[in-house]
Amino acid sequence: MGSLNLTQIVEAQASAYGILGWYFLPLFPMFVIFLISALAETNRPPFDLPEAESELVAGFMVEYSSTPYLLFMLGEYVAIMTMCALCTILFLGGWLPPLPVAPFTWVPGVVWFIIKVCMVFFMFAMVKAFVPRYRYDQLMRLGWKVFLPLSLAMVVVTALVLQLTGLGPVRG
Repeated sequence: MGSLNLTQIVEAQASAYGILGWYFLPLFPMFVIFLISALAETNRPPFDLPEAESELVAGFMVEYSSTPYLLFMLGEYVAIMTMCALCTILFLGGWLPPLPVAPFTWVPGVVWFIIKVCMVFFMFAMVKAFVPRYRYDQLMRLGWKVFLPLSLAMVVVTALVLQLTGLGPVRG
């Protein structure tokens, strides 16, 4: 894309083909890595290791009640919503409609953004039902032996494709 400005990242995903211009298609492995890493970062199942260790009702938070517990939970869900918003901006076209044609363009951008964030949040919530809980060693192996090499390989492949096709950012 050539910029770290989130607005420019979304605008670069705008194309005449709508959803085909969004980055989740050409960068699908990075999209999956981002989603799984966001789950692990926000301690969502199957990566809820602090709760899993004690197998109590709320894990390490069983000693908190009332307002402290509320603040912990609020902080956790703010982090989840932030990850969902970042995923929407980086890979799903942000506030852009899926197709740039009349019925879709009548809907305000903020509505599209909220719909996409809710879609990603739904994916976050459904993972809990489908995926078994990971152990700590499995999470470390996934991060260091799978995600790190794959991410570095995708950086090299993306840079090569952008350089060879001339689609990369122009410096001048």
